[in-house]
Amino acid sequence: MAQSIADDKAWVRSIRNTAGELEREAKSRRFNVIEPFATMAYCLVLLWCVQYPFGVLMKIDFANTLTTALLTIGALYLLFVSPRIHRDTLTSWGLGNPVALWRLVSHGPAKRRLAYGAAVALVWGMLAVFFYWQWHEVADFLFDMKRENALAWKQSFAGKAAILAMGIATTGAFATCVIRYDNFGTAFWTALKITAVLGAALYLLAAVVIGAKAFADFRPTKFALDVFGYVFWGALQQLLFSSYFGTRFRKGFGPAANPSDIAKKRFWVAVLNGSFFGLIHINSWYLVAVTWLLGIVLSWAFMEDRNRNLIALGFIHGFLGSSVGWLFSAKKAGKAAISMGVGPTHMDGFDWPTVLVVVPLILGCIAFIVYAWRNWNEER
Repeated sequence: MAQSIADDKAWVRSIRNTAGELEREAKSRRFNVIEPFATMAYCLVLLWCVQYPFGVLMKIDFANTLTTALLTIGALYLLFVSPRIHRDTLTSWGLGNPVALWRLVSHGPAKRRLAYGAAVALVWGMLAVFFYWQWHEVADFLFDMKRENALAWKQSFAGKAAILAMGIATTGAFATCVIRYDNFGTAFWTALKITAVLGAALYLLAAVVIGAKAFADFRPTKFALDVFGYVFWGALQQLLFSSYFGTRFRKGFGPAANPSDIAKKRFWVAVLNGSFFGLIHINSWYLVAVTWLLGIVLSWAFMEDRNRNLIALGFIHGFLGSSVGWLFSAKKAGKAAISMGVGPTHMDGFDWPTVLVVVPLILGCIAFIVYAWRNWNEER
């Protein structure tokens, strides 16, 4: 994330977001609304107008390489350029601010300093232990390393030392720069409530659709490890969805003029943002529906600063994602299975339903951009 977004000293005007809270913003509401639609159109065109026809159907390797390169450039813009030009803060993205964290552990009452220092040390230590213990899984996720090659590292002193050094450095950066501590209690409590409600609904659905066999192969240790690992993958997805798209939309749409309509407007903005999260999962249509619903809930929660915590959202995402993959696997669910593989690379041939959905979506994004550019009212 760009250095400037952690610097709160430079004056930037504030605007009220959809939830009615003040946030820094250097651009207009129109700019904030147009940008995510342009981003979504950019992604859809690359995936379904370049990679799908040329890379998947026609087997042209260059199309896949080009798509990957251009998506990477897009990701770099989202993570480093966009927050800089908008003058977003790290906390507005639900991330930790190491400068603010240092102030918490070095200034103020002794009990508070001790509590925050102990929390950081505990999180850092637990993550470092997990990094070393599950090195083969970490190496696969971070470096696409085969299991046997990763395990070979642990056969020598130098390899063990290298794993420990990487683990301490990586988890240290995560514990101090990614995790937001000042609102962790309220955000995690909200996350637990959301997980309980949506989790209960998901497990009830599995019981009704699949029956008892959905739960027959439950292994607590494996499930716990899957959830723990998925939290980080979920947090990464939420960095793009909630932090980027959520921030742009809640700044693009101000609060309703009538106080009695604030919740209603907030809901419809959450529906819009949730739909963007769902669209990322084309063409696993069951997963599109599930993630759209999840996206609405997460968007609603993330609009308020007290819940704006990426790791808390990652926990929700991790628990529910692991549960979906376990309960609705093809082996158990049959036709009701939810495929976790999304995008053109998980398709074998031409699929009309996908085309009939994607093309109108791209045209709709372009039409909205033109409309907003010409007619957007800054009081919306």
